[in-house]
Amino acid sequence: MLSDKVLKTILEYLNLEENEEFGIEASKYMRRINKKGIQVYINSSDGWSSSAYLNELLLGKVKMIKSPFVPTWEQTYYYPNITTTLLYEASLYYNGEYDKHRVEHKLCFRTKEDAIVRAKEILKLIEEED
Repeated sequence: MLSDKVLKTILEYLNLEENEEFGIEASKYMRRINKKGIQVYINSSDGWSSSAYLNELLLGKVKMIKSPFVPTWEQTYYYPNITTTLLYEASLYYNGEYDKHRVEHKLCFRTKEDAIVRAKEILKLIEEED
């Protein structure tokens, strides 16, 4: 079992939320991290079970593949906006047309910092085209 402090540190380092599912380049199975440590989901088994790879993830020996963030109903999310000086905007998710468009194009982010990073990537692409 991981202590709350250790769990929080690991999740921050890997930029994950507790129980957020992710893949690993070397494996076809989804994983998650919580107080029980790293767990793997194998369809043919009884669901979530203990897994290896935590040390490898923390040391950068295996590459994590994060699933795109999809907000839940009325959850705040952030999206890049290159027309503002902040480079992001926030919205509540109501599954409307704009929400669907942003989810489809992977423009929903859990944090404003992630939205800003994407906005800067977009600006760089525009600059390279000119």
